[in-house]
Amino acid sequence: MKKVAVLSDVHGNVTALAAAIADAQAAGADEYWFLGDLFMPGPGAHDIVDMLRKINVTVWLRGNWDDFLFAALERTVDYNKPTRVYTARLAAYVMQNMPREDYDFIMALPVADTHNVEDLTFTLSHNLPQKNSGHELLPMSDQYYFDALFMGRDADVAIYGHTHQMIYRTASDGRAILNPGSVGSPFSLKRKMRQNRDARYLMLTVDGTHFASDFRSIPYDQATEMQLATERNLPYLELYQNLVYEGLGYVHDAGTVGDVNRRFGYVQETKELLSELRQVYR
Repeated sequence: MKKVAVLSDVHGNVTALAAAIADAQAAGADEYWFLGDLFMPGPGAHDIVDMLRKINVTVWLRGNWDDFLFAALERTVDYNKPTRVYTARLAAYVMQNMPREDYDFIMALPVADTHNVEDLTFTLSHNLPQKNSGHELLPMSDQYYFDALFMGRDADVAIYGHTHQMIYRTASDGRAILNPGSVGSPFSLKRKMRQNRDARYLMLTVDGTHFASDFRSIPYDQATEMQLATERNLPYLELYQNLVYEGLGYVHDAGTVGDVNRRFGYVQETKELLSELRQVYR
């Protein structure tokens, strides 16, 4: 019998990740799977890479927010689009606060993997096995996309992240599909349900061909997280505070982000920082 803690979508939330790991250790986790989106918009950088390296992570995937690091360095940022400035500025913050080795490690990670535990084979992905972004696997999506998690993969169970919502459902043939939710940024379409800001993860107990799923909801100290963000001069601090306490995200809110960009001069600051970082990272 083995216990596996499945973590996903930390999004830079140092305090939430620490709480989830502590709970998993207390529950006797033998190994850990991380399904991507380690960084942004929270203050975590090298420290959260280090936290995962200190535990037995046997699967480590790259999420779409992790790809924002590469996009900021290697692609042309459209500074006329406020949310592109938002992700680029946050990416610059992360790269300022971790060594080049961390960047190279994250960029080399796969977006999907398969892993055997006892007599079961799990297919693991951030979103779909072929792509780590998009909206195909939202809870209300067509059954076709959930079946696609198994296409070309000889697996018994599929687990994915990305949507920040805990899920247990099945493919058309009855195989189980799970989503652990988000460690650092849980989400619900219902505003009332977003009031619970606990760190979420999944604990699997696998015994032969049987498995049990325990969807965990772990409280953590949001004030401690915000104090850390303040001490580290996190960009978009007020937006992060709204995410931590109220579950409000801004990656698609060009109006609000644009106002913050103008108020803090983030467009010019991002240009200057990325120019410096490109010299360091090349």
